[in-house]
Amino acid sequence: MSVRCLLDTNVLIDYINESAEPGFVDNVEQALMAGSVVSVVTTMELLGWRGHDEQSRRDAENLLNGLGEIGLSRPVVEKVIMLRSSMAIKLPDAIIAASALVEGLPLMTCNRDDFKAIPDLLLV
Repeated sequence: MSVRCLLDTNVLIDYINESAEPGFVDNVEQALMAGSVVSVVTTMELLGWRGHDEQSRRDAENLLNGLGEIGLSRPVVEKVIMLRSSMAIKLPDAIIAASALVEGLPLMTCNRDDFKAIPDLLLV
């Protein structure tokens, strides 16, 4: 599955911690090679985790440095407002979903239940 997508925070956490199955790791590495990106929320969540030691923070920073980041542009903000006013969704999830929708990218996530009700959002 070599497809450019938006990577959810949980995907990167599992990838860094090597806590996933080999098939999962292969899929993430293919997505990384395809030029996948993250939301600014993922950057904040991944680097803001209090449980990092020096090495895990360095690993997270190195991984993020190789990825493009989608910021809070006006179209993303408007899509977040539309999502939050039409369904129960946490703000970070709404920003991640809106970023994928605005950029026309599928979302690679381990938490499909958090996003499955969002119209037009393709989940990987």
